[in-house]
Amino acid sequence: MAQDLAYNTTRQIRTAGFRHSNVGKRGLVSSKISFVLCSSLVILLLFVCIGAGYLIVKDDLVSATLARHARMQHAYEDRITALRAQVDIVTSRQLLDQRAVESRVERLMARQQSLSRRESQISKALARAVKARASERKKPLTTGSLWPAAKFSPNKSANLRLGSLVGTHSPFNENSQSRTQIASQNNAGINVRKSTFDKMERSLAQTELAQLNDLHKARRIADAKANRLTKVLTRIGQKHRDLPQHAIGGPLIELKSGDRFLDSMHALDTSLTRLANVRKFASALPHGSPTPGQAISSRYGGRTDPFTGRHAVHSGLDFKAKNGTPVHATAAGIIVTAGRKGGYGILVEIDHQNGLTTRYAHLSRVHVKVGERVKRGKIVGKVGSTGRSTGPHLHYEVRKNGQTRNPINFVRLDRLLKPYL
Repeated sequence: MAQDLAYNTTRQIRTAGFRHSNVGKRGLVSSKISFVLCSSLVILLLFVCIGAGYLIVKDDLVSATLARHARMQHAYEDRITALRAQVDIVTSRQLLDQRAVESRVERLMARQQSLSRRESQISKALARAVKARASERKKPLTTGSLWPAAKFSPNKSANLRLGSLVGTHSPFNENSQSRTQIASQNNAGINVRKSTFDKMERSLAQTELAQLNDLHKARRIADAKANRLTKVLTRIGQKHRDLPQHAIGGPLIELKSGDRFLDSMHALDTSLTRLANVRKFASALPHGSPTPGQAISSRYGGRTDPFTGRHAVHSGLDFKAKNGTPVHATAAGIIVTAGRKGGYGILVEIDHQNGLTTRYAHLSRVHVKVGERVKRGKIVGKVGSTGRSTGPHLHYEVRKNGQTRNPINFVRLDRLLKPYL
């Protein structure tokens, strides 16, 4: 009985422990399920909140993204615009510089060609001056070019490229140098070309100055010779008013071209024309002896008359010469007398224009006729002793407007004119 009681008691205790254990296990499982459910609920709520928040801020995010992309696009477009502007500026500068270079080359070419043409004109003018013995230029000028003319031709200058003028550079090249460096290089290239052009311009200016100096020198020499020759003529009584004047006239209107070369050429031409006129006038004057190599036996002026023995005036020069000695015309002219004329005996008279005449008296023979035009040196007759004469000789007279002049001045004039004729 007691054992059964103990057995039942033990069994009840075990049964109660088992039940208690089962109840604990069920509670643990229930807690886990609750945790899982709660977690799921929380996660679900979180996703719901996130979804709701996304739905709320979605438009703002899209707007912000679009705005950011728009700002990036605008910045990129601004950068492209700025780079294009830089390209336009550089290109414009290069084009302007190229045009400036081509324009300067063309101006230098035109100036060099002008100097070449001037050299031809100067050569002709100085050849005329040399002929008039009014220049001492011994060698021609060069045109002063430092480079051959073919090197700078309009065609070549038109084919110059920007790269050869100001360097090449692309603003879109990532490896390109900075704008400052490029500007420095371009400036250096411009400075080099400027230095080259400056040298060319200095060379052309020196040539132009040398040409002007030659013209001025020739003009000074021509003026000096004309002045000296005029003084020589003045000493023998041929004053400025006696110089030939052309039949021209009109009001005076000064001409100033503003071109130093043209003014210098005109001045030289005026001086050479004046010298040529004075030389022409001087060469037309009677000069030299009518009987070269013959001695003077009686001079011009007061003397004792060989026939009366009284004091008288001798109107010419007497050259002692043998009968038949040739008598030469001392200047070109027209024969106005050829025959006997009172005390002159056989006389030849020549009109040299400008009021000048010469007389050759006491001739034995005449070799010309009235109206005949003779040149200087022409034999007009032979020495004799016709008329009022004491023996073979030539009586030589020079008259100006009918008034006698001392022939010795005209005889000596030959020696004085040699440096100018």
